[in-house]
Amino acid sequence: MNLRTFQEEIKKLVFFHDPEPSDSALWGKSIPARIGVYRNNTRSNWTDTLDHDFPLTKKQFSEEEWETLRRRYFIKHPPQHWELNASMAPFVPWLKTQKIKSYVKELADYEWNDLKAFIDRLPVRRGAGVTNPTAIVGVYQHQIFYWVEAGAPPAQPPKQIPEVLVFYRDSRNSCHIQDADPLMLLVMDHFKKANAQLEDLEPVRRRLLPGNKAALSAVMETLRKTDLILA
Repeated sequence: MNLRTFQEEIKKLVFFHDPEPSDSALWGKSIPARIGVYRNNTRSNWTDTLDHDFPLTKKQFSEEEWETLRRRYFIKHPPQHWELNASMAPFVPWLKTQKIKSYVKELADYEWNDLKAFIDRLPVRRGAGVTNPTAIVGVYQHQIFYWVEAGAPPAQPPKQIPEVLVFYRDSRNSCHIQDADPLMLLVMDHFKKANAQLEDLEPVRRRLLPGNKAALSAVMETLRKTDLILA
């Protein structure tokens, strides 16, 4: 028995399956109790991580509904990373394929973006001259932000009013979520390029946002103060 074969057999017994395996190439029909203990501990780590990463999304389901949904997810996407949060990365794309309310899908995306900005290992240093590398833009068809602020009550769905949010971590390692307008997004996109200059943005703004008269210098200063542009 080589190590690879042993590892694959442990994976077969530990990962979620439907139906669950009742025998083993190593142990036959008498799977040792210690394997069951290891399986339960491992699965508990995975399910607890999903529950803690998406607490408000979980809140939208009954206990039985969430347990069934969670199990279907882990059967479809067995954890593939040693870091527990990273193993939850496929959850939002998978959830978007499920027959559930659209605002619940957006809520899960909101919770994941908030978490990603927090755990992102990229350094955020003023003076880099570029857009904050942790910044994530979320586009939603519902007012998810205010619904989350109210605790995302299942009986009071969010208003169907589009909103665009930016999630990011600043140079003091504090996380933020704020509304984004078209000019703000244009400036952020422009400064993703190294050595970008503000004066080069004016003709682009006139072409894409002809009705916008806000001073670019004022917008830039606001983004600098909030660390969305690391100038």
